[in-house]
Amino acid sequence: MKTLRWVIAIFLFGWLGQYLMAVMIPYLVMERLYIKAAERSGYNQLVVISRIDETSRWVVRPSPDLMYASCMYNLEEGPLAISAPVPERYWSMQFYQMNTDNFASITNQRKQQSRVGTRVEVTLVGPDASPSNYAGEVIQSPSVRGVMLMRASGIGDDSQMLSALKNSRCSPLNKVASS
Repeated sequence: MKTLRWVIAIFLFGWLGQYLMAVMIPYLVMERLYIKAAERSGYNQLVVISRIDETSRWVVRPSPDLMYASCMYNLEEGPLAISAPVPERYWSMQFYQMNTDNFASITNQRKQQSRVGTRVEVTLVGPDASPSNYAGEVIQSPSVRGVMLMRASGIGDDSQMLSALKNSRCSPLNKVASS
């Protein structure tokens, strides 16, 4: 009977430990990425990341075929205005909350091909904001902090793609309105 209790206890604590790790590791990974990136460039601004090579490890195994831009956002002081031209080749804008869940995406692929040649204008609002208070395309983040990541094809001549990333913006909505 004593052995059975030990076996049950080991399985129970093993399951509990595995569950806690599965829940906590995404938050810890994202928190580390968020802090490191914010130290380099701050919050609520777009940063075009230099070309990826075999030594790049700011995230686990980034693709050398893609070019990246990111905006570490903090919506405590209000919404963000995000703007980006949509090129012809592969391009996407992904939104991640602090547990690494992807909660929204905009792309020029499949059903969104009509976006090619246009400019995406998005207002990113926090979890407590009312999206109906804002005009245009509004994305509501389920968390106050997170990451917006843009990816663009870097295969072949990447000048158009690099230009698209460099001509993109991520800034507080009140700064855009007062500019």
